Order: sequence, then structure tokens, then C-alpha cells
Amino acid sequence: MKLDILIKNGRVVDPERAIFLDQSVGVAGNRIVDLQSVDNPEAETVIDAAGCLVLPGLIDFHAHVFHGGTAISVNPDVIGLPNGVTGVVDAGSSGWVNYGLFRNNVINTAQTRIKSYLNVVNVGLSTLGGGPTGYLENTNPANFNVEKIARTVNEHRDNILGLKLRYSQDIARGRHFSGDPFFATVELARQLNTGLCVHVTDSRLPADELITHFQADDIFAHCFHGTGHAILQDNGDLFPDIKAARDRGVIFDCSNGVAHFDFAVARKAMEQGFNPDIISTDLTLRNSLRTDKVFSLPFIMSKYLNMGMSLFDVVRAVTTTPARLMKMQGEAGTLASGAFADIAIVKLRQEKVVFEDTRGERLTGDHYLDNCATISNGQIVYRRQRF
Repeated sequence: MKLDILIKNGRVVDPERAIFLDQSVGVAGNRIVDLQSVDNPEAETVIDAAGCLVLPGLIDFHAHVFHGGTAISVNPDVIGLPNGVTGVVDAGSSGWVNYGLFRNNVINTAQTRIKSYLNVVNVGLSTLGGGPTGYLENTNPANFNVEKIARTVNEHRDNILGLKLRYSQDIARGRHFSGDPFFATVELARQLNTGLCVHVTDSRLPADELITHFQADDIFAHCFHGTGHAILQDNGDLFPDIKAARDRGVIFDCSNGVAHFDFAVARKAMEQGFNPDIISTDLTLRNSLRTDKVFSLPFIMSKYLNMGMSLFDVVRAVTTTPARLMKMQGEAGTLASGAFADIAIVKLRQEKVVFEDTRGERLTGDHYLDNCATISNGQIVYRRQRF
């Protein structure tokens, strides 16, 4: 059998199969090949990954990639592929009004695999940002078009993972809403038998009360924020309801951003064994290459490595777990035979690196993940001459 690509001499890290071994990876077409069934494999392209880690293509589970449809969104291929990111979940950039445009013009045309949460606000985040003429989205439940939201979700269940709500004080303060946006969104998600992703930074309700309404696989986004109601009690201990929610399958996503990460909260939670289920960036134009607080998914992964999280757990949080939530288990987030050939080849560099949180506190680390090559759907889409 002639392979298209053979990656040799690398250390494969695949949490889906509990593998941390020196072994080769073969690609034929757009799929991973079981090399044990191939005698004397030859390949059109051989990549020597000596000294590198070979990972499943990274998945950024919380980003904004409605490029051209919102002022804040990034181009997923430009920002993600050079950083080993082959899959993205858009966190509610579009609503029912413009979801069709998002799907046709971005999701269907991108090299990156994209799935999405549908914003309950009719136009999603299209009014957010853009200078002095931009304004915050209107989350008044009186303006939810339940019929149109339901139709959009039902027609696109292959892509839409659930409903998204930004539940912050800055959106609702001083406004006379017909009801609470969170409870209206929860009720609608249950009616539609779909998932839920809630932005909880500076939420209107305390974290221990808010979390009781989440079900298994619902997303508690920005779990390590330090603005308003955090996941910690005044004494620094996790709320019992937060720990109980983890036990029943609620997903805690760090979704870093520039305004949603606090070292004090993260350290205290992680000291109690509470690591994030998902590591993601919340990438926007402001958060990406313009700032050192977020920059890229490997950079955020590196922060958690320097905070003491194991490499295996960090990789799981950007591969296995998000792939399952994307309903692509066995196809993405793994290097198993038959999976899509989405691969990141990275090097763990031993150099000084500085991480900064929302409040300006800094952590100086001594190692970081540096992407050297990316294969997406069997195609080499980024590769350095030297690793």
C-alpha cells in the first residue's frame, strides 16, 4: 500500500486510546491508516518528527469565526491551521437570522472543521464591536423568536450543538426585560432537546445557583473567570454544587479570552483537583495575534502545562473531550485507524514564556508548545522547513 504521508520518529500522544508512544503515523487519502496492516509502507511524503509530539488535530471548542459576518470574528483557517487547530466550535456568533449565511459562506467553505452553537439573540453577535457604532446584543426573552430558532436548530442538527447565551450584568443591567434570559434559554434548549452553552462571567445569578440548572454536556463557559460570581466560595473552596455538577457530566470550559481568566480562581480550583474539561481560547480579533494574553490554542495549552496540569490531560481537553461533544468521537480528536487525518506536530520548547490574566497578574513559565506542522483532512496545510 502506498501512503500519501508517513510521519516517523515522533512521540504519539492520543488520550482517546491512552497512547504515549514512539510510533509512526500513516495517512492515505483523508484517513489515518493502521500501519500494522501495511507491509514495508512507502509514502509520497515522509515527515521526520524526531523530537516532536504527534497529536490529533487540535480542537478549539470556544472561538468566534463568523468571519465577514461579525466585527469580532477571525478567519478560522488563517488563525487556526498554522497553530495545529483543525477543528473549531463557534460560540454563538450567529443567530437564526444569519446562521444560513454563516453556514454557507464560512462553515461549508473552510478547511477547518467547524461546528456551532446558535445564539438565542436573533442576529447573534453581529452588533457587537466595530467601534463607537457597535452595541451589546439584546437578550430580552421577549425578542426571542422561538419558532425561527426551533426551525434553524432542527434543520441543522448535524452542525448546531445547542443554544448560546451571554449572561452578564453588562447586557442586562438597567433594562426592563420580560423575564430572565437564562431561564428562558434553558427552557427552550430542553424543549428542543439540544445542548446549552452559557457565558457566565459576571453572571446575574451566583454560580452555585446557576449551575443547578445545567445538565450533562451543557457548557459552563469561562469557568475560571474572577469577575462577579466565581465558582469559589469566600474561603476559596469550590462550591459543593459546582463539584456535584462535574460529577453529573456538566462540562467546564476555561474559554480564556482577555477578560475571563483569573490565576487566583484557576489555581485554587486546580489545587482541589478541578481541572478544566475543555481548554479553549475564545478567540476574536481582539484576543488573537494582537495580544499576548490569548494568542493561540497552543499558547493557552502551555499555560496549563506550566500550572501543573499533565500533558495527557491538556491534550485530552483539546482533542478527545471536544470531539465527543462535537459528535465526532472516533473521527476527530484521535489518531486511531480510520479517523480523519487531522494531525498537529508540535515541539515542547524549553524556554521562558510569560502568561498574563485578566487582572494583569503574570506567571513565568519555562516551557511551551510550538506547532511545527499541521495536516488537515489529509492535506499538509502548514509546515516549517525545520522543526
